[in-house]
Amino acid sequence: MIQLGRLLMVSTLLPATLGCGLFSASRPQPSGDPSQTGAIMVAVESHNWNDITIYLVTGGLPQRLGMVTALSNASFDFPSHRLNTSAGVRLRALPVAGRPFTSDPILVQPGQVITWTLENDLDTSSHSVY
Repeated sequence: MIQLGRLLMVSTLLPATLGCGLFSASRPQPSGDPSQTGAIMVAVESHNWNDITIYLVTGGLPQRLGMVTALSNASFDFPSHRLNTSAGVRLRALPVAGRPFTSDPILVQPGQVITWTLENDLDTSSHSVY
């Protein structure tokens, strides 16, 4: 009897849950230019021979932005509410093989773009903000 009750409950709740979008496979994508939405874009140009995972570090907590493959480019964006305006943000590169590298603090405002060039020797990498 208990099994039948559970089955009825699941069969009634599952369509309602799916209709609410809790199990939706697609997430809404940010629309428009980051400068108009207040998002911050990170454009990465990798001259490194490794695939590298890129993290945003705010308040000491790393948050994964994505991955850039060896010798290629990638861009990521993050919402401005992740900014720690008093101390800035840092970017961390975690190569598949090799030592991780963390940038100096970067002061950035909503709508700006950080360009980060990763060299094969990550210690010689550079960034700019515009």
